[in-house]
Amino acid sequence: MNSSPSSLREETRQSPVAIIIILQRLFVIIIKSAWPVLIFYFINPESKFEYFVALIGIGAVALSTVGSLISYFNFYFRLEETELVMRSGLFNKTFRTIPFDRIQTISFTQNIIHRIFNVVQLDLDTAGSSGSELAIKALSHSKANEIKSFILDRKEAFPTQHEENEMPQKLEDTHQSVIPEKPGNTLLHLSIKDLLKVGVSQNHLRTVGIMVAFIFGLTQYAEDLLSKEKEEEIWLLLFGSVVIITTLIVLLFVAAFFLSLINTVLKYYNLRLLASERGYTITAGLFTKTEQSAQHQKIQLLEWRNNPIKRFFGIYTLYLKQAASAALNRKRTLVVPGCYLSHIKAVRASYFSNFNTADFSEYAISPLIVGRIVLYLGVVPALIFGTLYFLKTWWGLLLLGWIPVVWFFARIYYQKWRYAISSKGVYLTKGFLGQRAAILLWYKVQSVKLKQSPFQRRKDLATLEFSTAGGNLTLPYISLTQAEALRDYVLYAVERSTNDWM
Repeated sequence: MNSSPSSLREETRQSPVAIIIILQRLFVIIIKSAWPVLIFYFINPESKFEYFVALIGIGAVALSTVGSLISYFNFYFRLEETELVMRSGLFNKTFRTIPFDRIQTISFTQNIIHRIFNVVQLDLDTAGSSGSELAIKALSHSKANEIKSFILDRKEAFPTQHEENEMPQKLEDTHQSVIPEKPGNTLLHLSIKDLLKVGVSQNHLRTVGIMVAFIFGLTQYAEDLLSKEKEEEIWLLLFGSVVIITTLIVLLFVAAFFLSLINTVLKYYNLRLLASERGYTITAGLFTKTEQSAQHQKIQLLEWRNNPIKRFFGIYTLYLKQAASAALNRKRTLVVPGCYLSHIKAVRASYFSNFNTADFSEYAISPLIVGRIVLYLGVVPALIFGTLYFLKTWWGLLLLGWIPVVWFFARIYYQKWRYAISSKGVYLTKGFLGQRAAILLWYKVQSVKLKQSPFQRRKDLATLEFSTAGGNLTLPYISLTQAEALRDYVLYAVERSTNDWM
């Protein structure tokens, strides 16, 4: 067992590079806060009052920069035998103690400034925290490794006080290999060509929505910084004709497409999926490099998805969902974009040993789900909007044509919904235009919930929900008899299992 270096036993400050990191982040905040006002000021420079308001705002942020620098010089941390202690504050002193047995995640991140100065940011997440419990913005590689090694050694040497009543919780190390340890076998490496496939298949409508919200956010400054005549002139210029509106919409979607493409390349540049005895590690990023790991015992649920474009390219997005609270579930999910079926099978084999489709009994959900979908998404909206339009014109009756459209898509949804059960777990596939599949081992289940709506009670149907530490898996509209039998079996399997769920 390693002993703590004497330098870490004493109160220690961050690397001086942290000052640059703080200034860089606050500079970004200043730009984000001030640039809309500055844009409208340049459009209408006569608006002197608002200009001074903008300067006051920038000055306030500058003062906060000074406060942040003071905070840097008054932030200290040290390592004790079983806990980490930190002290901060100038006038109001704050002391925080973090027991090692409560630390769930040790993370390392490097943005471009970290990489220039060869330092890393260390983040510690604890059980119950919704974000980073402690962030040390800049540490040398050697010191970050010393802290990590010391905490890992102490967690193994001093079991948690709750282990008498609970299963032991091993440390989850989700971003460990910015400082590399033991290299694993490269299971997947995304080339630029692969990244372009991933970028093309992204959800561009979401990017459009963000851009539209951004544009409308600017309008709140227009009334204050532009004269009413000039504001009306600009809106008339932009939306004065159908041709201009159509052109703007086309440009919006083109811009969204290229923004998604660029963001994908920057985020997943040089992505590698490494496989080792402990689990899987992803390394990716051009300007900000991150490495996220998933240990085998921490993986609770496997899920993979595609959409029509991804299906055309033969690629999927793989999700390795790890044990985490609801607030941290998305953060700790390991996402592998652009992987192929062979990679999914390799990961599936490590999660679900001896996986064989012959061991599963396949079932379909009840076709009555089609009627429910048609009722809620087809009949009700069509009647509401059809009635409203019919009060003005009989053309509103055309909205009733929405009902067969919903019925057609609901039938496709039902036909693609299949689940298969074995003595070890459940495997399901579903989707509409794309495909979504998931695998769950029974011993990973923490609770089982059987739900029935009034309609389901009349038809002897039920919805079964399996909850895990990494998310939920739901089987809707299955027979009540099967739901009760499956619930009882899963609870029995969990009770008798000797496997560690995490």
